[in-house]
Amino acid sequence: MRPDDALYLPDGDPDSAVRFIATPWTRGPWDMRTQHGGPPTALMVRAMERRAAELGDFQLSRVTADFLRAIPIDRCHLDVALTRPGRRALGLECTLAVDGRACARASALFIRRAAVPVPPELLLADEPVDPTRLREHVFDFFPDPVGYHSAMELRLGTGPFEPGSGDGWLRLRGRLVAGEAPSPAQRVAVAADAINGVGFALDIARWTFVNADLTVYLHRELEGEYVRLRTRHLSQPDGRGLVDAALGDRRGPIGRALEAQVLEPRQPVSKDS
Repeated sequence: MRPDDALYLPDGDPDSAVRFIATPWTRGPWDMRTQHGGPPTALMVRAMERRAAELGDFQLSRVTADFLRAIPIDRCHLDVALTRPGRRALGLECTLAVDGRACARASALFIRRAAVPVPPELLLADEPVDPTRLREHVFDFFPDPVGYHSAMELRLGTGPFEPGSGDGWLRLRGRLVAGEAPSPAQRVAVAADAINGVGFALDIARWTFVNADLTVYLHRELEGEYVRLRTRHLSQPDGRGLVDAALGDRRGPIGRALEAQVLEPRQPVSKDS
């Protein structure tokens, strides 16, 4: 992916905030015809950020995306609604539809921006990390050479890691929407859905573990282009899984992300598996 390539193209009016054409860079790992969850989540965040900016100086605090069905790589239409008006906290909802069918829905909480003298010792911090010094890794479980995996740069932490845990740094190589730079929250959203693919322990040849949702909480704005995902996968024999991730940047923690997984065998497995 080149720096000017984009996950989405405006459909018609270049300034349109509701109609877009998904490009092959959005392709996910489970079906070559459908999108990865990160790009549509980021696109819905973009739409809600724009509406929030019309209502005041607000910043994203939480977003939850529900993936209602597989999202085709096709024309997308967004609809944004105000669900919680307020001076200090604002609630918005966005629905993404393809061919008139709702495919994903996101709800977001925005907190007003204000200068608050929080004691410095209460601020979370890590030792600064330069992700460009880490080795670059290629996603090796995508069936097509063009897709989300090639639109994102992935660098891995040095470990060692327990099975089902991981440490990855992701950076969108190009644009979310053609002709504009993604906001910090959009960069987080497009990367955060990848927690499902960083550090997983199940054999992808024998199992599928599609995530049905994504929730991201942010307590600080992302600095720079790299999003750190420190993940922990929890798989259960009743078909449920959970991915919990600490999100960060070069300076330290910025929030957390959670996903519910739907676990299914690709083929019959024995009771000892």
